[in-house]
Amino acid sequence: MSSKCRVLVVLLSSSVILLMATGALAQPPRARAAGSCGVGSGHGYGYTYLTSLKVTKTSCATGKNVARHHGHVHGWKCSTKRLATSPVQYESRVTCASGSRRVVWTFSQNR
Repeated sequence: MSSKCRVLVVLLSSSVILLMATGALAQPPRARAAGSCGVGSGHGYGYTYLTSLKVTKTSCATGKNVARHHGHVHGWKCSTKRLATSPVQYESRVTCASGSRRVVWTFSQNR
């Protein structure tokens, strides 16, 4: 095989590998059947503490976005249930739905 052919084969195989790797990285996030999502310290969501976040048929990124916007996201309908209350704080659970997709989170809020 001539050196020009070898260079061409190497370039073609490198291009194919690069395209395959790019395609694998460019895939959109997959929806989860149901699961819990990590919320880190629970700060940064607009509540004193976000204590849990669960999603069904959607991604954790979508769930975090819905929670961060307190459910005020186009196409999502939400309901809130007060779980516990004291003179200094309260705990609530928020359930949001958009079709069959569900996002449920609990939070504590200081008064």
